[in-house]
Amino acid sequence: MTDRRVRGLLPTARAAVAPRTDRYDAFLSYSRDSDGEFAPAFHAQLLDFDRRDDVPHLNIFLDRTGLANNPSLWDSIERKLEHSDYLILFASEGAASSHFVAKEVAWWLDHRGPETLLVALTSGRIVWDQKANEIDAISTTALPAPLVERIDHEPKWTDLTRLRQRRRFWRHHPDRATALAELVAPLRGPDVSTEEILSAHIARQSSAGLWSRLTIAALVVLLIAAGTAFGYALWEANRANEAVNANAAHLLGATSHVVHQDDPATAQLLAVEAVRRLRDGQTRTALFNAVTANEPADPYLLRTVDVPEETELADIAPTGSGVVGRTDTGDLVRWNPDEGAPEVLRGDRTPFGTVAGPGRAGSVVAGSADGTVVAAVDDLGVTVGRFGQLPEGGTSRQTHLDLPGATAVAVTPEGDTLLVAWHDDVTGRNRIGSIGLAGRDLALLESDDGAERPPEQRLAFRSKVDTDLAVTSLAVGSSRTVAVADAAAGTLEIRSLDSLDLARPEPVDLPEGAVPSPSLTDWATLGAEPDSTTVTVHHWADGSVRTADCPVPRAWTNPEIVAIDDATTRALVATDDGLVACEISGGAAVHRTWHLSGIRHTGPPVLVGIDRVAAASDGRIALWSTAGTHGDVPLPGAAGAATVPRESGPPSPGPTAVLATYRDESTQEASTAVSWSDGTVTIHGLGTVDLPADSKDVGRPLLPVWLDRDRLLLITPDGNAYRTDGGTAAGHEPGFRDLVGPGLGQDGSACATIVSAQRTRDDVLLVDACSGLHLLDAGLEERAVHAPGPLGDTPRLGSEWAEPGRVAVADDGSQVAVAPRDFSLRVADLGAAARGETGVWTVRGSSVVQVHMIGARSSAEDTSLPDQLVTLGLDSTVRLRTVDGPDEPKGLDLAGTYGDVMAVLPGPDLVARNQGPALAFFDIGTGQKVGELATRLYSPGGDVAPGAVHAADGQLLVVQDHGVTTGWTFSDDQMIARACAMAGRAPTADDMPEGVTLGDTPACST
Repeated sequence: MTDRRVRGLLPTARAAVAPRTDRYDAFLSYSRDSDGEFAPAFHAQLLDFDRRDDVPHLNIFLDRTGLANNPSLWDSIERKLEHSDYLILFASEGAASSHFVAKEVAWWLDHRGPETLLVALTSGRIVWDQKANEIDAISTTALPAPLVERIDHEPKWTDLTRLRQRRRFWRHHPDRATALAELVAPLRGPDVSTEEILSAHIARQSSAGLWSRLTIAALVVLLIAAGTAFGYALWEANRANEAVNANAAHLLGATSHVVHQDDPATAQLLAVEAVRRLRDGQTRTALFNAVTANEPADPYLLRTVDVPEETELADIAPTGSGVVGRTDTGDLVRWNPDEGAPEVLRGDRTPFGTVAGPGRAGSVVAGSADGTVVAAVDDLGVTVGRFGQLPEGGTSRQTHLDLPGATAVAVTPEGDTLLVAWHDDVTGRNRIGSIGLAGRDLALLESDDGAERPPEQRLAFRSKVDTDLAVTSLAVGSSRTVAVADAAAGTLEIRSLDSLDLARPEPVDLPEGAVPSPSLTDWATLGAEPDSTTVTVHHWADGSVRTADCPVPRAWTNPEIVAIDDATTRALVATDDGLVACEISGGAAVHRTWHLSGIRHTGPPVLVGIDRVAAASDGRIALWSTAGTHGDVPLPGAAGAATVPRESGPPSPGPTAVLATYRDESTQEASTAVSWSDGTVTIHGLGTVDLPADSKDVGRPLLPVWLDRDRLLLITPDGNAYRTDGGTAAGHEPGFRDLVGPGLGQDGSACATIVSAQRTRDDVLLVDACSGLHLLDAGLEERAVHAPGPLGDTPRLGSEWAEPGRVAVADDGSQVAVAPRDFSLRVADLGAAARGETGVWTVRGSSVVQVHMIGARSSAEDTSLPDQLVTLGLDSTVRLRTVDGPDEPKGLDLAGTYGDVMAVLPGPDLVARNQGPALAFFDIGTGQKVGELATRLYSPGGDVAPGAVHAADGQLLVVQDHGVTTGWTFSDDQMIARACAMAGRAPTADDMPEGVTLGDTPACST
């Protein structure tokens, strides 16, 4: 039961345990000037928060008299400190300047140390200098001097600032329970987590909600009987039901946190159920963490599962929907990701050995299409296992067939025939045999009769033939044929499945060093050049060949091809650092690439079905998804040249990128273009854009704008343009300079440089170096509307490659925000500009480093949220303000704790900030941190820069040293779908924590 730990935290019928009177769980230190009213109120909430019958009530000391009023109390205070297990410091500007708070903190550091000091920030700032790895003493305004001087690591604190700002209403703030749980958990012991305390609290509230419902129901009956206030009773009943639903949602989310480490699949199911019932900060945080908790955070990694009984997979092979494998200890494994955990058949013999023969790395394994029949071969023979239902009269699940010199094995898709190849050392002959499995007990496949007879004569072969090939691979074809291959000799035979006679008289020559598809109908080779890797597919039936680029990140070493699928739509390249899956379909010009990581020491990888990749590693199986049209935008060879490591010193930085995405409203298919600062432009799935050979703009950075799904416009800094039409060939766009020329000026003005190009819903917006606006229709037929910049003719903007984030445009194209260097933030009304009006600019704030815009939207609490701006200030503070109106901006999180704003995702309403090797995500509505995501997946030693992260059409695109990763999706609906896929099963009533009932239609029902 996944709610076992939660149930252990629920109230029981035992008598309440009184608090200890001789010691204190904590001493609460605060400034009476700053928190004289808030601290006693919060102290009362701490004492009341975790009242369970089977644990002592908390005993927390709070000095209500105050040393400032009576300094002679110090001896008494010191005794209280001596008898306390923890010190809770209410950090504030008042506490930072308080002599007596400093004295209490200094005593604690001298006698206890920082490990038992808990910090709760009520006002002011705590700033950690990431580069110097120390507290920023100048910017920090909330900590007393002894703590600033002696702290040697980045502190973790509980944020109470939003609670304290709410004054009378702080007890109803959504962050209240989490903040209390963060402070209570350490007081309950080192093994108690915040999630456990929060889960117990929510569970008790859910129990109280039951009594509330009963009370309301009784009230409704009385009111109906009295015939008065019936509407009010229904309203109260609805409120009670909503409260119960919220409690259930929060309990599901908290339980998801508790069980995630031990049972990630159940955690994902619970998080989805929580969000389905209520979408708020707590449930969305649970969903975010359930989806992104893979480490490192590979966007394509669905999940990893442990092979039971601590076995380690040595080989795996694909089935129709999963994998089969054999372990180092002689066991057989079957895993269908859509049916649950892997199954293991224990072996009854010594571990598997090797397979003899040149070019062979080890044993091989094969299985039926559903994985119920599995066979593994080594040079001593074949081990056969049967999962699922046994045939009538069957008693054995696994058997070993003695056959020295065995070299290859195969199983028919139906699981009714076993095929084995072996080399007979006595006669020197190579042989192939088939054994019928249908309806037979495995124990009958080998007889003990006549131990002196050769092993092959003791086996129940249905057919047996000689071959000239030293067989390395066997595969069953779709037309009752068997493909027999000798990879070392480069030869392939086709034989009848029934008789094993040759079905094709002449053998087929195979490419040297090629890797076969599972059915042996195709073979693939890999060509590696200094700047690229290329997969070539050889089809043996007609001798046809086709190739596809398969870009491998420069930081990944030793690429080799390891698999292709039978449809020859994907190839798999393994490196020392990860896998590269490449789409190589023959009929289309579109090719996709997926760079797969997420587990270290990757073992034998295989392609599963049409959209999955699996690999065995260290006793685990990892499963990736290559579904849909996602994939990575590969880094072109020319653009990648700058990332080659130097002989001495750190690697040179690669080129920066500007991205443009267009999503077709009817098909929802997205087109993505990446323009690199060295002038290279890549279109996702198509390749590198070619400008005319005689163009003077070759090598210049070009701003990309999609006119529609097939037409990409590339704009030069001086206002010229090139256009593609469904491919990668770009022709010069004559007349474009005439459309924008009047606004840019013809006299060499310093403003006459295009630094930003954005696509609005209906138009194309260009911004010049002086913040001037140039608005064109997407059909490129009308002269641009020009709105001069508000700051004259002095350049205040750099190109998007150099200064990303200084221009933001509303989704509907109605407004644009510009953040010029050293001047106040401005917003322009594009509708007014289109009408020819002159007063289109409005000052909307002070000077900022970045600006992002969120279009008008609705939420559960407010159905009319206006257009809003998210800004990053010079002081690293992130603020939220409406585009129109006199309201003051509000801060979203602590200043200085995180770096640049990397992206704003309007759909899920998240802000992504730089956190060194990770991105930290914050809910825009509450400022609550909902999770983080690793971003050094492909860039070892390199930091993510503001221009390296882009939000587009519900996706997060991250520029890395292999190109652009496009697989992260963050809308709630997309994360729900991903969580269900990662869980791989539907929830059951046993998954639910006590007090929560599974609905009739679970969110992840299959």
